[in-house]
Amino acid sequence: MSNHLEELPTLGVGASLSLSSQPDPVSLVRAKGGPSFVEYSGLVDVDEVIDEVEKIRAAGAPVLFHPSYINFCGSYPNSNAWLEATSKHIESVGSSWFAQDVAYCFWEEGPGYSTQLGYFIPLIFNQHSLELAVERVKEVQAKVAVPVAIEPPPVAFIIGSMPLFSFFGSLSNQTNCAILLDMGHLVSYEMASGRSVLAAIDELPVERVIEVHIAGGRLKEGDAGSIYVDAHECEIVEQTWQMLETMLPRLPNVKAVCYECEGVNESSVLATLKRIRKIVREKSNCDALVASLDNSE
Repeated sequence: MSNHLEELPTLGVGASLSLSSQPDPVSLVRAKGGPSFVEYSGLVDVDEVIDEVEKIRAAGAPVLFHPSYINFCGSYPNSNAWLEATSKHIESVGSSWFAQDVAYCFWEEGPGYSTQLGYFIPLIFNQHSLELAVERVKEVQAKVAVPVAIEPPPVAFIIGSMPLFSFFGSLSNQTNCAILLDMGHLVSYEMASGRSVLAAIDELPVERVIEVHIAGGRLKEGDAGSIYVDAHECEIVEQTWQMLETMLPRLPNVKAVCYECEGVNESSVLATLKRIRKIVREKSNCDALVASLDNSE
């Protein structure tokens, strides 16, 4: 593993949420069995969220900033002002790394949030799209002082024939960046493509996977069969739990496992965190991650 990733702290099992909706992050952190860190999405302007973030840190939890407004793919570059504001945000809150989905958050010139499009627009899985993604990731790395982690996005359809892990493995190797794997997003890829993600696992630099996500979702019947819909307020579907148990033993350097729980009540979050910790103990081959659980149970 690259030195810049070896030096990252092991954060343990945490919760990812929106600062503007339930569950309350400070109450979660203070609860018995609560998250050991909090990941949040938020506006680019750190002044808009710093008061809330400081309350989380004062309660004893480090934070990770995980927004949805950077283009990590496509031909439209991110504005320097947007990236500089992001860099300031990361530094101000002490986020150890910066992760985001590789998908379109805005279209044409000028910055924007994915919510303005309604949702992420998936990337194309081919060589030309990969070359553009390399440009975008390096563009962000040039402005952000912490390691960057790329995340395969949720997909309801597939354009391009390159396997998911072939694409992201090559992108990570060419940019020397980290990887975040969301278990539900992997399920969505398998359903949309009819392929197993494990078919190309040898092409994924698994030692670069520093963060794992698990979140609620729902299955929806489409013309070509079932598709996975990323819906964090819903329960975690069984396929996603199975994906977590399948992937964890293959990921030797995970620093953080995060439950995305926007809109979920506190008692349900705490019960889910308990189940995640049990799976980490049973399935993870990352000694530091397992050891971190001793301080959170």
